[in-house]
Amino acid sequence: MRIWRVVLLLTAAAAMSACAASSRPAGEVKASSFLGSAIHKLKPGGADGASLIYLNPKAEWASYDKMLLDPVTFWRDSGETGEELSQQDKQMLADYFYAVIAKAMSTQVTLVSAPGPGVMRVQVAVTKADPSIVALDVVSTVLPQAIAMSAVKTALTGKPAFVGEACIAVKVTDSVSRKLLGAWVADRVGGKDLSAAQFDSWGDVEQAMRFWAAKAAHDLCNLQKKPDCGQPPKP
Repeated sequence: MRIWRVVLLLTAAAAMSACAASSRPAGEVKASSFLGSAIHKLKPGGADGASLIYLNPKAEWASYDKMLLDPVTFWRDSGETGEELSQQDKQMLADYFYAVIAKAMSTQVTLVSAPGPGVMRVQVAVTKADPSIVALDVVSTVLPQAIAMSAVKTALTGKPAFVGEACIAVKVTDSVSRKLLGAWVADRVGGKDLSAAQFDSWGDVEQAMRFWAAKAAHDLCNLQKKPDCGQPPKP
């Protein structure tokens, strides 16, 4: 009988789950040294976008119709501690993020393999990638006592219990002059809806990556003042 109660509980939770899949965590977000001197130009971002952002006010975004996308890297600042990912996980996530960025950006610009006129260079680093703890994440979504405990943790830290989290740093330059066009720091944590992502330890991180890629393509469309950019992606 117990197993049927669990099945029914999971089914009900799935039916009632919220649409939001990820969100911005509360608290201060640190800029990564990956950005170099661009760190000093960063300002707080908006509620649904980057945590920290810089846009060169003199940048002529419409003049860039091509993009040189560097391979996605992992970056950890000196003195930072935390669980080290396996090389296999790093490569998997880097390849995945590169692929979703390339797919999203190809709707706005032509991807190229060398610097040149009208080419922006985009460098992306993953500065944090924490997998979710699948079994505990599901339990803390559907059992009343665990939901209450997770709610307390969310109120204190902005991050629900056992979900995945990812942080990135992005730098965009003119591929020839190396002039800084923009820089971003972004972070997201998984939501507590019972979705397919919740049953994959890297689901929350991959979901955040898809959101960032879609948001970047939409923002670039607006920066270039193109018509019909459509609605921004939902968080």
